[in-house]
Amino acid sequence: MLDPKVSERINRSLNFQEPDHVPVCDFLDNKKVFHYFSPEAKTADQAKVKAYHELGIDVCWRFERRRIHCRDGFFKLLNKYTSRKHRFDVLSADELALEFEEFKEQQRLFEPDTYLAMSVEGCLSIAYRSLGFENFCEKMYLEPIEIEKLIDIFAENIYTRAREFAKQELGKMFFITDDIAYKKGLIFSPSFLQQSWLPRIKQAIVPLKEKNIKVILHSDGDINSIIDGLIDVGIDGIHPVDREAEMDIGILKKKYAKSLLLFGNIVLYAQDEKGIIEQTKRCIKNSSFGGGHFIGSSSGIDKNIELKNVFTFYSTIKDYGRYPIKI
Repeated sequence: MLDPKVSERINRSLNFQEPDHVPVCDFLDNKKVFHYFSPEAKTADQAKVKAYHELGIDVCWRFERRRIHCRDGFFKLLNKYTSRKHRFDVLSADELALEFEEFKEQQRLFEPDTYLAMSVEGCLSIAYRSLGFENFCEKMYLEPIEIEKLIDIFAENIYTRAREFAKQELGKMFFITDDIAYKKGLIFSPSFLQQSWLPRIKQAIVPLKEKNIKVILHSDGDINSIIDGLIDVGIDGIHPVDREAEMDIGILKKKYAKSLLLFGNIVLYAQDEKGIIEQTKRCIKNSSFGGGHFIGSSSGIDKNIELKNVFTFYSTIKDYGRYPIKI
């Protein structure tokens, strides 16, 4: 069971209320961090969870599916992901059950100090990664009906997972990862996204909206031009508010103060201690007032981020992230 203080902190911020402390939402993928906190851990899971708890991370935004869960499950998944004819299938009942069994097991591991949120692939980026980006773009013009059918399959899989998540009441946050932009703007035309992507996202998240579950879109890059469209179809928040793509979290906070949850924003690559402290304090000052902000790194704590940067970042949050904000 999740610690009541952590649960309250998350829920208050999700509802644009100020909790005791700015909640932290992040993802760890750094063996140096795991080893620091658990040099003698017997399992990788124990090491990971201890690091989340020691650093004070309230939400892990990324659910990692283990391919070797059990022998039968492994061979089913191996067949699905290596055989081309099965790659684009609708999620089966057995696959869904296995996935959610594993998700709930991982949620329990992260408790009591960290909430593991469900995260699923969207219906667009998975399509162009599966086909290859150039091939996908070519088929958009030469075989548009086939591309639409493919996107429909992935959208149906989002809906299936969303419905199961809502049915089992596994929390109040649901992430959809769909990279639709890069540093200079949207990857696709606004008209394509408005006609072919947003309506499918709207339909896919219906089970979540019926249960008042907050839906967060993860996309790198500059998505400023489509934020209004995201809100219109029911997206509640965006991650990671890509600072390297010049997305200004302070401006977004002023514009969408009570209508858009903001996640992430902190860049830890190639930064010195002073730079991280100043960046983190500025982010808290400009976007944490009134709740609705979950601070975290822009792309997760991966192996390329130095330990000193990790500790500087999280200690700064502890020092300056307590409400009322007084920076």
